[in-house]
Amino acid sequence: MSLRVRLTLAVVLAALLPTGAVGLWARSTIQSRATAEYAQRLDSAVARARVSVDERLAQDRRAVDRLCDGDYVVDRVVIDLEANRFGPERQADLVASLPRIMRSLGARTLELLSPTGEVLASAHYPGHAGAHDPDLARAALAAGDRPFVRSVRLRDDERRTPEDRRALLVACAAGAGRGQVLVVAGRLLDEPFAADLLGDAGPVSLALVPVGEGAAAARAHEQRREIIAFHDASGVPVARLEAVLDDAPLRAQLAELERVVWLTMGAAALVAVLFGVLLALGITRPLARLEAAAERVAAGDLESTVGGSGRGEVGRALAAFDHMTRELATTQRRLLRAERVAAWREIARRIAHEIKNPLLPIQVSIETMRKTYAKQHPDFPEIFEESTVMILEEVQRLERIVTEFSRFARLPRPRPESLDVREVLSHLETMHVTNDVPLHIDAPRDLPRVRADREQLTQVFVNLVQNAADAGRARHGGGEHTAARVVVVLSATKDGGVDARVRDNGPGIPAGEERQRVFEPYHTTKAGGTGLGLAIVHRILSEHLATIEIGDSPPLDADDTTGQTRGGAELHVVLTKDGPPLDAEASLSEGALRTRD
Repeated sequence: MSLRVRLTLAVVLAALLPTGAVGLWARSTIQSRATAEYAQRLDSAVARARVSVDERLAQDRRAVDRLCDGDYVVDRVVIDLEANRFGPERQADLVASLPRIMRSLGARTLELLSPTGEVLASAHYPGHAGAHDPDLARAALAAGDRPFVRSVRLRDDERRTPEDRRALLVACAAGAGRGQVLVVAGRLLDEPFAADLLGDAGPVSLALVPVGEGAAAARAHEQRREIIAFHDASGVPVARLEAVLDDAPLRAQLAELERVVWLTMGAAALVAVLFGVLLALGITRPLARLEAAAERVAAGDLESTVGGSGRGEVGRALAAFDHMTRELATTQRRLLRAERVAAWREIARRIAHEIKNPLLPIQVSIETMRKTYAKQHPDFPEIFEESTVMILEEVQRLERIVTEFSRFARLPRPRPESLDVREVLSHLETMHVTNDVPLHIDAPRDLPRVRADREQLTQVFVNLVQNAADAGRARHGGGEHTAARVVVVLSATKDGGVDARVRDNGPGIPAGEERQRVFEPYHTTKAGGTGLGLAIVHRILSEHLATIEIGDSPPLDADDTTGQTRGGAELHVVLTKDGPPLDAEASLSEGALRTRD
């Protein structure tokens, strides 16, 4: 099969398959989203209606309880009944004042009854006063705090004719004995009640359905969800409040959408076929040349060219390809030179940084020997012995670092041994005896031993303590009476390792991006810093399978200017019991250098 035919078929398939897939996916996605949206509307309406019903019932219960718990009108009726003073005159006054109370409650019905069923007054049907309704009294007593459904008689304000309506009632009792009064209030359980619960909810509406109906009455394009069941005084359900979703408009929209999607897919397919044929006719020969040249470039021949004329889109594309290959060749040569220079520059910076750390204890030891010798101190021989041993140790460490750096500019591999971290830090404390920032080490006697490289672990704590001292000095200044402090707290971990926390009272390290970049090479906030110290610390601890995190230190001293305690930074190091693996790979520096080469 020729390239022209293959290209034509490829373009047609490449156009048809995505177009068909996108069309079908769009139809399915829109349908599922619309269905999910309608279902979400129904769920939201159900949830809102349930909340509204609960709020209405709670509101009615609170309103009725207020009448029974100290309302002046109700209390007066209780007192009149107890004193046997409740007569026609008092009843007329009660009938006149009760509608105002009903309106203030937001209720549609309100009656006061005796436990025997005598209607003392009725706000919604004033003519009912003096009548007997023992069934309502028994229902109110039986329901207790529960709302219940019952038919009540209302007077039509226009026709002045009574009618029975179903209402959702709540009741309470005030007083006791012969002075007990039953207060029964509620609202009509009708369609306006249901509509007022939900408001405008689009395709969702609420319906009150008698028990036994609803599911059979649901039409094919409706979805119904029960919200709450209403019971009579004896607890028997008599009506349900349902949410009804009419999805007939949704079905019509989906049908129209499906028709549009298929028409769009057909038109897109026809256009894709025509475009594929035309494109294949105009690009076949240049594409073959471009393909051959691309294969040569992929094989490493960056000097390969196509020989584009620069006329037309295809010609300009071929000319751009030739220009690209020439630029790639030039850029590759420059990058190789730049990477070699950068690699050696990094090695030089690391060597300079690592050599600085041992120089401080050497300088301190020499200055100590000179001072004690000048003063003819009687302990000079002992100090001389300790100082020379320390100097020799640091010089040997320098020699080993330089030797290892000379081997492709990498730090030594870990040589783990069983170590007492307190001993390593005691050596560090001796190195900082004459330093202007005091160092305090807090360590228990039963601290477990860990496997680690002594020299590299010393290097880690030297860097951490030095950074902490620099931070304290930056905030409090140096000198004999400086307030700067560095504290190292050691403790055992549950796994038999060692938890080390290096704390200072400097300005701290801000949370966020600054803490995330602390361990990046060449990132530093100090004027004379190289930005490699904490990066090397992080690499050493990683090879030791240890972790380091940055946090806030608890207060180490009192701020003289504000009187408030304030801490600095805390670097939290967790050393594992087993330390680095026996088959530890070469350092990251060596791997990076080999990658560059």
